[in-house]
Amino acid sequence: MTTWLGTDADGWDRPPDLRLLAPAVSAWLTALTALAVPPWASWSFAAAAGCAAIGVYLLARPPWEVLALTGAAVLACAATVAAVTGVHVHRVAAGAAAEAVAHGRAVEFTAVVTADPRARTGTPRPGRAEWVVQARTSWVEDADRERGPRAPVVVLASGESWDGLLPGQEFRVGGRFVAAPDDPLTAALVLVRGPPDHVAEPSRAQARAGDVRAGLRSAAAELDQPERGLLPALIVGDVSELRPETADDFRATGMSHLLTVSGANLAILTGFVLAVARLVRAPPWASVVGGAVMIWVFVLVCRPEPSVVRAAVMGSLGLLALAAGRPHAALGALNVTVVGVLFVAPGLADSYGFALSVLATAGIVLLAPTWSRSWSRRLPLPLAEACAVAAAAHVAVAPVVVLLSGEVSWVTVPANVLAAPVVAVVTVCGAVVAVLGVVWGAGAALAVYPPGWGAAWIASVAEVGARVPYGAVPWRSDVAGGLLLAGLVVVLLLTRGRVRRVFAAGVVAVLVLGLAARCLPGGWPPSGWALVACDVGQGDAFVLSVGPGTAVVADTGEEPDLIDDCLGRLGVREVPLLILSHDHADHVDGTPGVLRQRRVHAALAPEGFADSGTGRLLKEEGIELLAAARGQSLRVGPWLFRVLWPEPGYAGTLNNASVVARADGPALSVLLTGDVEEEAQRFLVTGPDAGLLAVTVLTTPHHGAATQDPAFLDATDAVVAVTSVGAGNPYGHPAASTWNRLDRSTRVNLRTDRDGDVAVLDGTGSGVPLVVTRGPRPPP
Repeated sequence: MTTWLGTDADGWDRPPDLRLLAPAVSAWLTALTALAVPPWASWSFAAAAGCAAIGVYLLARPPWEVLALTGAAVLACAATVAAVTGVHVHRVAAGAAAEAVAHGRAVEFTAVVTADPRARTGTPRPGRAEWVVQARTSWVEDADRERGPRAPVVVLASGESWDGLLPGQEFRVGGRFVAAPDDPLTAALVLVRGPPDHVAEPSRAQARAGDVRAGLRSAAAELDQPERGLLPALIVGDVSELRPETADDFRATGMSHLLTVSGANLAILTGFVLAVARLVRAPPWASVVGGAVMIWVFVLVCRPEPSVVRAAVMGSLGLLALAAGRPHAALGALNVTVVGVLFVAPGLADSYGFALSVLATAGIVLLAPTWSRSWSRRLPLPLAEACAVAAAAHVAVAPVVVLLSGEVSWVTVPANVLAAPVVAVVTVCGAVVAVLGVVWGAGAALAVYPPGWGAAWIASVAEVGARVPYGAVPWRSDVAGGLLLAGLVVVLLLTRGRVRRVFAAGVVAVLVLGLAARCLPGGWPPSGWALVACDVGQGDAFVLSVGPGTAVVADTGEEPDLIDDCLGRLGVREVPLLILSHDHADHVDGTPGVLRQRRVHAALAPEGFADSGTGRLLKEEGIELLAAARGQSLRVGPWLFRVLWPEPGYAGTLNNASVVARADGPALSVLLTGDVEEEAQRFLVTGPDAGLLAVTVLTTPHHGAATQDPAFLDATDAVVAVTSVGAGNPYGHPAASTWNRLDRSTRVNLRTDRDGDVAVLDGTGSGVPLVVTRGPRPPP
């Protein structure tokens, strides 16, 4: 029988030990509650629960002694966690960092880095912080308690000098402290300008760990993408070079756990060490010492992320059990791990990473042994075990995953089964490359290819899985949806025989019918759509159909997920032309969402766009970037695109430099206007292309702002006007004057905040197009 060393199921033939389950659950629920209430409430509960625990313990008598002792343990764990959590919350709220938030001005402070700086997501822009640095303050200027308890803060900074900081390094810098929303254990967000000053040297251990991570990145640079960014993520959790589309593929196929080092990695490496110890017939104490060293190195190099902490504590308990001659206590070790970790770090109670790690381990311990034995009657044993582990982990974490993704994926289990055999090889070989990267760079550059091939296979599995049509079933992403899914899972697990088969058949039938309903005609998108205005909030995104699965995209909004979802609903997999009107976030920052699992041939943007963050992204993806200027014509399928603005060398505002293009299709014409305002509109009305302004569909300039030239709106003579605008936006878009004028001058006047996605169909040849709306998105 396979033994999942260090974390997941050490000894499958023994029944699970449930004695510590109740204390672990009570500790977790208490920590969640204590994080949401004032410290005095936590301490009051701790005192009451502590007294109750003592009373129950003293009164424990047969035949209820076991039950009483369990109750005492539950109360004692809850009391301890409540008291500790209250202390943590109080220290944050009463510390020097909280005083700096109240002052509301920039101050000098000293802090110690607690995690590797990570690049901030989104398109880089002037004035927007590039790095997120987790730290603990040790001194704050003008605070009443200059050397009080260290308070956790998140530093938002820019500049290359922040990238090289290592955990444990102290630095000094000035910044403005602002309140951290919805996080009682983070004292402040600190907005910093300039590089860190007086940076201390890192400890020798942290410096060596940094060298290991850097050496692995350097060796992986010999590989092509996505392996170049994927290999460090698989080995040490370093996602600095990971492409966003690769991360999206892993997320879509339920393989994101591979990008966050956890119990599986530690189990493989610890198992390798123990196997070598057995091979050389080392004494038991040597095996335990070797495993302990591996755990310590693992945490040091991979950093104490929630899943790493869980795996390390549980692995350490496993080694202690091995040393004591009791290796078969996986579930008990998991429960002790939960209680012990929450005693020290109660903030992990609301960490999704910690919850997913614990639930996946519990699922494997409780479900995989039985499933593996059952399935091995029909499947080869290794395949049965791999399927059982993947299925058990997926079932256990599904109620939490649905809160993050809003869907239940059916491709997760097969994708993980296909990747599992390669993960172990990549982990061990990658660890060897990481060590070689420190002592022999040339050797690491050669040794990186075998694990690189394995990473390529894993990336291929994720990419193919992400492209499976209807690979996930939509589900409610709130607490009610999570509880409903958890209830269905519990019923399926607790029922037996014919009742389980009938219930499972009913669930499957409902899911299949739901998928079939999405595929039937009459849904979204409507048949024959020519143009769709995507509801991407306060931003622009328009899609012009070129053929099945192919479309031109004009602007992408600000949120990559929203444009990706819209294109997914339309079935767009290929974009022969991407038009980006101008470099404002609400028009171009969603571009990574267009690039997800889609092929983009070329992009049209204003002159100088190549130097922007989105322009550099397009260059990295090998996408040809064309500079737009009046007079250009491009034929894409049935559409003829003619650039009407800007004039070559135009030096006006960024809004007025927006690309304005007319698109003529078989049955309708569209004017794409970006954010042009009065100045550019007057040029267009009086310029040589004024005769081309009259169109069937007008995309309202600048989200319907008041900065419109009435003559321009009249010159378009549009039948349909579509205003792309976000619900409740703070700019007052669309302005009442603009909206009323469009109401008077067009036959159909729609806006995405009220109507959602808007589709314009080819029509019937009468000159009046058909318009279908999808309805607004539900509020987040």
